[in-house]
Amino acid sequence: MTTGSEREAAAAAIVRWYRAALAAVDPEAAVRRALVWDGTSGVLSVGEHPLTARGRVVVLAVGKAAFGMARGASVVLGDRLDAGLAVTVGGQTASGLPDRLRVLEASHPVPDGRSEAAGRAAIALLAGVEHDDIVLALISGGGSALIEVPRPPVTLADLATVTDLLLRAGAPIGALNAVRAPLSLVKAGGLRRAAGPATVATLILSDVLGNDPRVIASGPTVPRGPGTGAEDALAVLDRFAARSAVPRSVLAALLGTAEPGDRPDTSRDALVVVGDSGTAVAAAERAALAEGRRPSVVWRAQEGEAVDLGRAWVRECLAAPADVDVLLGGGEATVTVRGHGVGGRNTEFALAAALALEEAGEPGRGWVVASLATDGQDGPTGAAGATVDAGTAGRSRAAGVDPVAALGENDSLRAVVAAGGVVAPGATGTNVNDLYLAVRAGDGP
Repeated sequence: MTTGSEREAAAAAIVRWYRAALAAVDPEAAVRRALVWDGTSGVLSVGEHPLTARGRVVVLAVGKAAFGMARGASVVLGDRLDAGLAVTVGGQTASGLPDRLRVLEASHPVPDGRSEAAGRAAIALLAGVEHDDIVLALISGGGSALIEVPRPPVTLADLATVTDLLLRAGAPIGALNAVRAPLSLVKAGGLRRAAGPATVATLILSDVLGNDPRVIASGPTVPRGPGTGAEDALAVLDRFAARSAVPRSVLAALLGTAEPGDRPDTSRDALVVVGDSGTAVAAAERAALAEGRRPSVVWRAQEGEAVDLGRAWVRECLAAPADVDVLLGGGEATVTVRGHGVGGRNTEFALAAALALEEAGEPGRGWVVASLATDGQDGPTGAAGATVDAGTAGRSRAAGVDPVAALGENDSLRAVVAAGGVVAPGATGTNVNDLYLAVRAGDGP
C-alpha cells in the first residue's frame, strides 16, 4: 500500500511533466523554430519552403495560441513585419507584440459579436494584400469560434445554437467543424479566398488529432476540394440527431449553398505544422526519463467518451508490465451532457478513473493518474483537469459529495474539488489536445 506522501510525490511529478509538455509546444518557440528570415536575400523560409518577400509581409494569428505565435513571428521578422492582426481568448497578455499588429479578444467556444467583428477585421486586412505580398497565417485551436462571419441567412445566434447542440450531444471537434465550415464566410478556405493573389504561408499549432489542416480552426486558409461541404454537414447533424433541432436558416444555408466561385492560385502557398499532441507527449516522456523513471507511451490519438476513456486508462495501468512505472498518452475525449452539473472532459475522465481505481482494490492503490488539457481550460471548470488516486472517491464522500452521483450529473468538478487534486494553471497560451498520465506511487528513482 502506498502512503499519502508517496501519492503527493507522484501527483507533483505529473504536474512537472505536464509543464515540460507545455514548454515543448510553446507557441512562440515553435514559430521561431519554423521561420528563418534572410534579410540579405529577402527570403523567408517557412519550414522547408523558401518564399521571396518582394512586397509586404502581413501576419494573421488566430486561436488560443495567437499571441505567442505572433510574438514568435515578430521576433523573426523584426521591422520586416508590415501589418497584422492577432485574435485570441481573453485573459492572455499581449506583451511583446509590435504596435503595428492589432490585437483583438473574442469568444470561445461559442462565437459572439466580438468573433464576428474579428472575422470582418481579418477579411479587411487580407483585402488589401497584393500578388507580391506574403501572408503569414498563424493558426491554432479555438479559431473556429474566435473569428466568424456567418453565411447569410445564418446569424451568430443560429451558429451558437448549432454549436451548443453538437457540444451537448458529445460531437468531437472534427464533426463540429464539418457543420460550421459551410455556414461561414471565413472557414474552409474563406480567408484564403480573401487573400486573393498573395502567397499564404500557414503555420499550425494543431489541436486536432491527425493534424488535418481542413479541420484545425475549420481550415480558414485551406480551400475545400470540389463540393460545398453541405452533405458532410447534414450527415453530422443526422449522426447526432440534431437536424430537427437546428434553426431553419441553417438548413436553408446548407441545402442552398453554392460552390465557391474563382479559386485562388495556391501553387506558391506553404503549410507547416509546428507542434501537436505528439510533441507534447514526447516531451513528457523525456522529462520522466530524465528523472530516472521507466515510461511507456500507450495512447497517441485517443478519442471517445470521457467516462469510458477514464476507465480504459485504469485498465492500462492495471495491465502495465512491472518494469513500467509511468504511462503517457495523448488524445481528446468528449462528454455527452445528460446532467446539470459543472465539469469538463478532463475532470470527468479523472473522476471516472478515480472510481475505477477504487473498484480495483489493492492493485488500484498503487497508481496516481491525471487527465489535463494543454490549454489549461477544461470546458467551464476554470481548471486543466485533475490528478486522482484510489482514495479520491472516498475523500469526496467524506466531504459530502457522492462521486457516483456527481459523475451521473456531469458534476465532476465538484467531486474532484472536494477530494483535492485539481490542476489549475490558468490559460496556458497553447493548445494541443489533452495529456493523460499515470504514475506508480512510491516507485520513484
